[in-house]
Amino acid sequence: MIYLIYFFIFYLGSLIGSFMNVVVLRLPNGKDVVFDRSGCPKCKKLISWYDNIPIFSFLFLRGKCRSCRTSISFQYPLFELWHGLLAFIIFYNWQVMGLTEFYISLCKFFIAAIFSAHILIDLKHQLLLDVLNLALLPFVIVMVWLTGLWQDSLVGAAVGFFFPLLVTWIFYLLRGKIGLGGGDIKLFGVLGALFGIKGVILNIFSSCILGSVVTITMIVFKKTKSDQYIPFGPYILIISLIQMLFPSYFALWQNFLIPY
Repeated sequence: MIYLIYFFIFYLGSLIGSFMNVVVLRLPNGKDVVFDRSGCPKCKKLISWYDNIPIFSFLFLRGKCRSCRTSISFQYPLFELWHGLLAFIIFYNWQVMGLTEFYISLCKFFIAAIFSAHILIDLKHQLLLDVLNLALLPFVIVMVWLTGLWQDSLVGAAVGFFFPLLVTWIFYLLRGKIGLGGGDIKLFGVLGALFGIKGVILNIFSSCILGSVVTITMIVFKKTKSDQYIPFGPYILIISLIQMLFPSYFALWQNFLIPY
């Protein structure tokens, strides 16, 4: 019975992942993500419900459209699988969760799902959409309300927004170029509300380190050029996922950075 419940949790997560696939594919193009039915991008035939079951439909169809046999992107099952794993990780201790912890975990899952959509969209389109930043706010507000850390959250939001904005303004004055985009700055504001003052400062510092290491590595191995634009959002969001889902591991990193 316990294993059945874990499977149920995993599969509910994959269902949300299926919807987030729609968000990633449609939202940057200004298309409706709720009411329009999914269809094959090649032959335009609408997809029946039995061909739209997360993970299983992809396996049953062997990764091809039923009508035109065009290959289906592996993004679909992988994103569904990722969200299933997110749900499993977040609700792993469901047996000992109180009601408050359950609601916090639910908020964490939806925040992680939006983070994941943000990452793919930024990688594909170099955009951190305002609508997704706004979608984070209700879940962040509920988490802050449940934990009662209003003061730290409000000051963290101000620091998260205005500090990157100040750095970007100074960078523009010195170099004549915009460093961080508006989406990144707004995202840091939301993360400040989520993680508080210390948390958002650590996030800014850690994402800069991660971005620098990855970018330098890519340049060394000639996977990118030094003057090529590389979106910064994925680094912010990867650090945020670790910070939210694995706080004990992030605390080890925090203690390494700030030993006293």
